Amino acid sequence: EIPMGIFTGDFVFVGDVGRPDLLEVAAGFMGTMESGARDLFGSIQRFKELPDHLQVWPGHGAGSACGKALGAVPQSTVGYEKLFNWAMNVDTEAEFVKQVTSDQPEPPVYFKEMKRINKEGVPLLSDAVQPVRLAGTILDQELQTGMKIVDTRPVEAYANGHIPGTINIPLGKQFITWAGWLLPYDAPFALIVDEANLDSTMLDLQLIGLDTIRGYWTPDVVDSGEFNLRQVEQVSAQTAAGLAERGEVTVLDVRGSAEYREGHVPGAVHIPLGYLEGRMDEVPDDKPLVVHCLSGFRSSIASSILHANGRTSIANMTGGYQAWAETGNTIERGVPERAAVAS
Repeated sequence: EIPMGIFTGDFVFVGDVGRPDLLEVAAGFMGTMESGARDLFGSIQRFKELPDHLQVWPGHGAGSACGKALGAVPQSTVGYEKLFNWAMNVDTEAEFVKQVTSDQPEPPVYFKEMKRINKEGVPLLSDAVQPVRLAGTILDQELQTGMKIVDTRPVEAYANGHIPGTINIPLGKQFITWAGWLLPYDAPFALIVDEANLDSTMLDLQLIGLDTIRGYWTPDVVDSGEFNLRQVEQVSAQTAAGLAERGEVTVLDVRGSAEYREGHVPGAVHIPLGYLEGRMDEVPDDKPLVVHCLSGFRSSIASSILHANGRTSIANMTGGYQAWAETGNTIERGVPERAAVAS
């Protein structure tokens, strides 16, 4: 029999390879990153000995935090990866270790939880508690207890009017990633979600171990008239540049560390979105905030977190850093000394 393909899981992706840093960075197993990188280099040398015709079926694609340069196509071949995957073209172990352990995206907090689940096993879906529809009259009461309530509507709808104290994680391809970053594994949470999307949303959450849901409200609760809705102010990159130049605002960059090093707004405070709620004490409170990411999606989530934590003088920069750079505003590169700790 002649093999036709290989399931590469978290080993070889399209254009990238797995991360040897996760056990150390995400789960706290110190000293495993460098040895894992050396083992990965050895495995790649064996992979390169496979015949070029073999199909490659990886475990993840573009958008996953399991690598830093994952391609968008769902499958590849050994021959293609030999030619175009950066990791296949690094000649020495020392250089490979250096490259594979640098500029990796921040690992979501649920990576640590996954290590536990992989060891202990997952509960059966049939045993999962089915969420109940909750009365709108108790939403504010639940917020007062400190429970996280996630409004899953699109960013535009949330910005135009939302219930104070809720946070926004819009449904879509990135929902499961940011839910894993921002929702608690050891406490109940609730959703504002359309019933047509409830089952698929619950399955996504259960796939990463988030099954402590208290219940849900449908989006009409927002327009019920029982709440004084809040809006998220939107500001263009050009307007933000003028405000920043006059020293009237603090710019908060919620992108990843590698993105920040490649280029950022001069003087911007840098706190990646996934770490924002745990580092609220690092967010300056002496001026209004202008929040941005690359395009505006992550900064919309960040604005909701800031609002939920009592910060009200906030504007989301539409178009994000892309708009800032495209309109010719000044940018800095690298990590300034003043930002080294916060980034």
